[in-house]
Amino acid sequence: MLFIIGRMSFISSIYDHYWERKKLLKNPPIFPVTSWQETDGLSSIKKIYFAQIQNKKKVLDVGAGDLRMKNKFLSAGFRGEFHTQDIGTEYSYTYRTLQDVRGKYEAILCLDVIEHMSLVEGLELLQTLLELLDEKGVLIVQTPNGRCIRHPTGWDMTHVQCYNLADIWAWFTVKGYIVEGWRVVFLRRKETLLQKFYTLVGRFVITRLLGADYADNIALIVTKKI
Repeated sequence: MLFIIGRMSFISSIYDHYWERKKLLKNPPIFPVTSWQETDGLSSIKKIYFAQIQNKKKVLDVGAGDLRMKNKFLSAGFRGEFHTQDIGTEYSYTYRTLQDVRGKYEAILCLDVIEHMSLVEGLELLQTLLELLDEKGVLIVQTPNGRCIRHPTGWDMTHVQCYNLADIWAWFTVKGYIVEGWRVVFLRRKETLLQKFYTLVGRFVITRLLGADYADNIALIVTKKI
């Protein structure tokens, strides 16, 4: 019963500052575009993430999956404690659930996780992660772009919730956090000149004529105000 009451309280809290968020959305920041591509090193967006964590002593990767991010960051020179959490059974993780986590973290990664959860569960998870940060901690979030013309549920049947960048930026901002956001484009390893031309034309049509977005994902760097 207490769990149900607590969940209902959180559902109600989603609408806290609702109209304040709406006011913010009348003049959101311009979110720059960066890129992700399959590479042995760090792609552009991963370099942004690495810059945030490289000098941290203790990092937690939530939804660590195949441990790709951990391995890439260790190869790039990260020397702190890198802990992992995931409910999967294919790999070995530091924690199975967040309830097992002890202590605070200087940086927390939550990449491609919240789209697999309902809105209530996703925002509840983000709130929990904010509470696991130390006073100067940083939360890094990546999720499919709800405004992308290629609908996020179209490439993974386990995706159940979409987020647009301005909305989630406003959700963090009204809570008193400093938020930086990016639109993330998935790139091929190499494009011909003709492919690049078609890409530019497609982006013009998608944004200017259709009013949608071509960026596949969104990314946010969330820090506490000091």
